[in-house]
Amino acid sequence: MIRNEKGKFEQEYTLDQYEGLYDDYEEWVDPNADKETTSDRLKAGVRAWLFWCEENQIDPFEVEENDVRSYIVEGLSKYADTTLIRRVATVSKYYHYHLHDPNSGVEIEENPTAEINLRRDYDVRQTAEYVRVLSRQGRSDVIALPFEKIKLIFSEVEGKDPISVRNELICRLLWQTALRSDELSRIRIDNIDFEERDIKIRSSKLNQEDHPKLYHRHVWWEKNLDRLMFKWLETHRSRSSKYAEESPYLFLTSHSDQMRPTHISRIVKEAAHSAGIQEPLTRKPSGEVKQWLITAHRLRHSRITQLVNETDMDLNWVRMMAGHAKIDTTLKYVREDWGLAHDAYRDALEE
Repeated sequence: MIRNEKGKFEQEYTLDQYEGLYDDYEEWVDPNADKETTSDRLKAGVRAWLFWCEENQIDPFEVEENDVRSYIVEGLSKYADTTLIRRVATVSKYYHYHLHDPNSGVEIEENPTAEINLRRDYDVRQTAEYVRVLSRQGRSDVIALPFEKIKLIFSEVEGKDPISVRNELICRLLWQTALRSDELSRIRIDNIDFEERDIKIRSSKLNQEDHPKLYHRHVWWEKNLDRLMFKWLETHRSRSSKYAEESPYLFLTSHSDQMRPTHISRIVKEAAHSAGIQEPLTRKPSGEVKQWLITAHRLRHSRITQLVNETDMDLNWVRMMAGHAKIDTTLKYVREDWGLAHDAYRDALEE
């Protein structure tokens, strides 16, 4: 057994006949992958696939769609959905490389994974069961994901330094502060108190006349984000854009002194795709995706849900941090759990 790129133990796939094919792919992946973690994942997936081909006496370059489907069927009993999706994705990328890179030295006519849809064909999906229950009950207003799933996107943001540092900070700040993407785009450096880890932000939903106490509110980040925050501000921000010196905003691009909210949303969606945990939540009648499961706003919903249900933070303080005008809005995030209610009652009355 060996540790995989996530630090977990898995079977070691020792190759014989196809070791040379793996070495060729490794030589191509290492300089072309955006991140070391991405490179490790691609190589691990291809090694597992080539091992399976060896065991089943299948030539990797004469593979047919049914061969890949046999591989998937075996994986259904061995892997969680997330792992299986990643494994099949690496196989697909392996053949995409051979199809489109003239230097691969191999000619193949088609990608054997092209017509395979794990969700449609095998009901392999990554939506948590409680999300499906909410959908069946018509309660799709608040869909929250656990941190164990959210954190997978942090190491899968697109780009290389300094852009990858910026994008990772964006995803982590969205999670920790529960800000809306529009609000995150308007963070001004002079409204950040680094000693208190405090950000003052103007609401994107409330007007000053009706909600003077919430028009400007405060959000906070955790200590574990300090290093990335300072790395971005001290070195990488100035390298990322010609507008860095004159821009008052924390996040900017090479083309503008302020990042657009749509750009922030795209960063989150693409990271989720790269992490292998993205999937359609709703579709239009035409079949086109209407809404993706993991979005910038889903990070907000997930963080508020965590704070309300899994921490000791007072419900009203969560309301203030989230920028909710009414406590009823925050209450929508509360899980109705009679067991937890019972325990809380006992704990509150213990002398």
